[in-house]
Amino acid sequence: MIKRLALITLIFFTLPCSAASLQITEAWIKNLPMSVPMRAGYMDISNNQAQTIKIEWLKSEAFARIEIHRSAEKDGMMSMHPVNVLAISAGETVRLAPGGIHLMMMNPLITLVPGNKIVVTIGYDDQSTQKIEMMVRK
Repeated sequence: MIKRLALITLIFFTLPCSAASLQITEAWIKNLPMSVPMRAGYMDISNNQAQTIKIEWLKSEAFARIEIHRSAEKDGMMSMHPVNVLAISAGETVRLAPGGIHLMMMNPLITLVPGNKIVVTIGYDDQSTQKIEMMVRK
């Protein structure tokens, strides 16, 4: 019995750790008419791990494509730029919010109405994934 427990413990501690453990709260999508091809997504992302976690991609069956964007003001003009990798340092919380970092959710594939919960998959640099739900709001 002790040998079996020791073997299980050894296997457990030699398995690779998964980064798919960010805490996601307040995840929501801005509702717009179907004729508008883009939606914005917002959330709070907390990293309670001991190392930096990097988000490399997001996808959903409800959208043709999802990208991370950063809004910035330069010379009085607002612009958006894609963020290829979003790194969240250990102990850090990143807020995706209007006017800053946000999700650009392109070409909805379904009709979205307030109250819908949309499943989004987050892909990390260690090849792990995490599924979250985002609420459609007015």
